[in-house]
Amino acid sequence: MLDLGLEKYRTLKKDLEDLRKKLDQVREKKEFWFKKKEELKKEINDLIKKIKDLKKEKDQKNRELENLKQQRDKYNNEVQSLIKKIKVLNKEKTKAYKKYNIKVEPKKLQEKINILEQKVEIETDFEKEKKFMEEIKKLKKSYEESSEVMKIAEKAESLDKEIKESKKIADEFHKRIKNITQDTSYEVFIELSKRINHLKKEQEDAFQKFIDHKNELSSLNEELKEKQQEFNVLRMIFQKDQEVRKMEHEEKIKSKLNQNAKKVEEKLKTKKKITTEDIIAMQGSTEDEISY
Repeated sequence: MLDLGLEKYRTLKKDLEDLRKKLDQVREKKEFWFKKKEELKKEINDLIKKIKDLKKEKDQKNRELENLKQQRDKYNNEVQSLIKKIKVLNKEKTKAYKKYNIKVEPKKLQEKINILEQKVEIETDFEKEKKFMEEIKKLKKSYEESSEVMKIAEKAESLDKEIKESKKIADEFHKRIKNITQDTSYEVFIELSKRINHLKKEQEDAFQKFIDHKNELSSLNEELKEKQQEFNVLRMIFQKDQEVRKMEHEEKIKSKLNQNAKKVEEKLKTKKKITTEDIIAMQGSTEDEISY
């Protein structure tokens, strides 16, 4: 029975040593996964901040884009309106040409008049000068008759300038719109979102492993506590058992000494010779003494 108890005692002692080692390993893993979870949490928060900044920037660009589109559309509409006006003027111009039987553009008439006037200034031949003057007179008459056409042409020219200017501004707004819409922030936004989803999965796994090791640690602590209590009980039993054995041993020695003493007394009464062995036996050092 004592041997079985001793074997149990030794088994428990080894189990406790193994449990403490395992507890240290599990505790280390639990701390590792907790740290990993926190690192992933920080990385996710940093990426979320980047996404928020991107979204803020994109919202601002969207507002700018909306404003640019409105400006572009405004000038495009203005161009269309001016084109309609210039078409009306061109019709009026055609009617005027027919009405006054004009075959030459008033501008060209003016240019021809200017050239002839310059020739008159340098011409020394009277007949030629007279001929130039007559031609200038006819041209001026034609030019005066085409004054209505000139006014229409001037209006058309002015409208044409406005059309070109408005179209130029509309094109500039369109270029700015194109630059904004070609921005790669949307692709970055998608990549960041994918990265966050991936990290969240990793964080969930890390957290689950932390919980698993925490539960395992708790279970091992309970097991250690139970085995420690059982070990302590056995240790107390063995300590008490040693004390009983010691008392029994001392009683045996005392009994042996009493027996030896009686033998010596009998020898003294019968006047037998007392040997050295008898004296030693009385002192408790015989060869037959039971060892503890």
